[in-house]
Amino acid sequence: MEVNLTQCPYDGARVEVEVSSGGSLLLTCVACDAVWERHGAWTGRIREPDRDKLLEARRHGSTIAPAEPLPMVPADRLSPS
Repeated sequence: MEVNLTQCPYDGARVEVEVSSGGSLLLTCVACDAVWERHGAWTGRIREPDRDKLLEARRHGSTIAPAEPLPMVPADRLSPS
């Protein structure tokens, strides 16, 4: 199964992408602060959403339109140096 986080699965808000030094992508929800790490084809949750922020986001409808797919990490950045 392919996972492509462009929106938070908890509240539908925008997900910000940051490239870490090891070549992984850190994906952070702007509304509930949930964080995932993407490394190659693997995506795993790093931090659960903040429950209070999640409830607030759901109350105010932070859902956005689907965005472009997230960038892939180039293969040369995945190999250990």
